[in-house]
Amino acid sequence: MSTIIVGLYKESGSAKKAFQALVAAGCQETDIETFGGADSADKAAQGLLGHGFDKELAEQYGAAIREGHTLVAADIADQDADAAEAILDENGSVDLPEPPAVKKAGNGGSVEQETLQSVREKVEIGKRRVAKGGVKATSEVTEMPVRETVTLRDEAVDVEHRTVDRPLSAGEEKAAFGEKNIELTATSEKPEITKEARVVEEVVLSKTASEQEKTVEAVARRTDVKVEPVGDKAGNKR
Repeated sequence: MSTIIVGLYKESGSAKKAFQALVAAGCQETDIETFGGADSADKAAQGLLGHGFDKELAEQYGAAIREGHTLVAADIADQDADAAEAILDENGSVDLPEPPAVKKAGNGGSVEQETLQSVREKVEIGKRRVAKGGVKATSEVTEMPVRETVTLRDEAVDVEHRTVDRPLSAGEEKAAFGEKNIELTATSEKPEITKEARVVEEVVLSKTASEQEKTVEAVARRTDVKVEPVGDKAGNKR
């Protein structure tokens, strides 16, 4: 189940902020309508009537739109209606202007009344943090070929048979008829690659903050009601 919630705004900018806040809270844009300008007043009133609003209340919203107000209407799930109404209030929704009142005069006739309001804007100046750009550092791996010439040693064992004819010496005579093994090992060199990672540079990102005073100017508006007589007979002041 869903319900229609409405917010009335004096400024179209406030209505736009309320619209954006509802979308940011998860509402679908297709479920939100904004009515501003006299040409949309009748459409707004008919739409509210179609959603079950009282005829007099719907017509009052239509009259407010003709007077320059902007209406935001949203189709919200019942469980989210309170939160959505709070969002509309937070963005400056106002009450409906009071309709003209009719009072009975002391002589039995009727007196029609209309109300003008004196309005003053309250300006609050604060500050908010925004991003203004910075520096992004990214590390990447590249490969660079390294070439170096090295001298490699290679050994070989040669066997030579020589024919001799001589008598044994005294030292040779003792070992001549014993068993003896002679072993000679040849070696060779092969290239060997070793790697060692070393830090050759450090890139440090840091930021500093400074404060400065800045004068900010804004315009606060006010509406004053000026009363002056019209015609030959002035009204009574109370």
